[in-house]
Amino acid sequence: MTSENFTEAEAEIRDRLIWIHESKDTEELKNRYNVWAPMYEADLGKSWQIMPMNAAILLKQLLPHEEIVILDAGAGSGMVGEALAQQGYKNITAIDLSEQMLKIARKKQIYKELQPANLEQPLTFLAQASFDAVLAIGVFTYGHVSPTGLDNLLPLLKPGGIFILTVRLSNQPMQEAFTKLPWTLISKQEYLFEGAPFYILAYRKN
Repeated sequence: MTSENFTEAEAEIRDRLIWIHESKDTEELKNRYNVWAPMYEADLGKSWQIMPMNAAILLKQLLPHEEIVILDAGAGSGMVGEALAQQGYKNITAIDLSEQMLKIARKKQIYKELQPANLEQPLTFLAQASFDAVLAIGVFTYGHVSPTGLDNLLPLLKPGGIFILTVRLSNQPMQEAFTKLPWTLISKQEYLFEGAPFYILAYRKN
């Protein structure tokens, strides 16, 4: 789709997405998400919902017990949490950089706990090896969280636990970082979002 094919509303959404991805550092990213929060779900619409939905379905296939302890890392407004709740999961913790996004997520009443967090820094307020599953959907992407975030999240996962995340097909440096971690790839699904191919990947911690 060329720029001439966008409606005015679509062009505004595209510009906001570019604005988000061009954040120069974590503080700027947080501030921009705080501004974007009221429009976030309307902007992403149904085209993005396939990612949280399919990630939750994948987790259900891998860990069907509904009482497992789940960390929704980079939870945003709670779209992943909603998808998990639809699959029957009840014990979900949300962490996100943006306080305004977490305010929206809190209103959905699907999380047992919500905490602001910078995934680029050690998550010392969470116990190591305390989660059966970690989901990071739309987190490890351009202008967002670097591979350092994986180093901070993986210790929170129990041995044998499941880590589900998304990555753009074009993001080769991030995919290369995945190969260096102590986990095993067990699922790889490809989807399109706004014409760009994404993978939903599932790993089991060694």
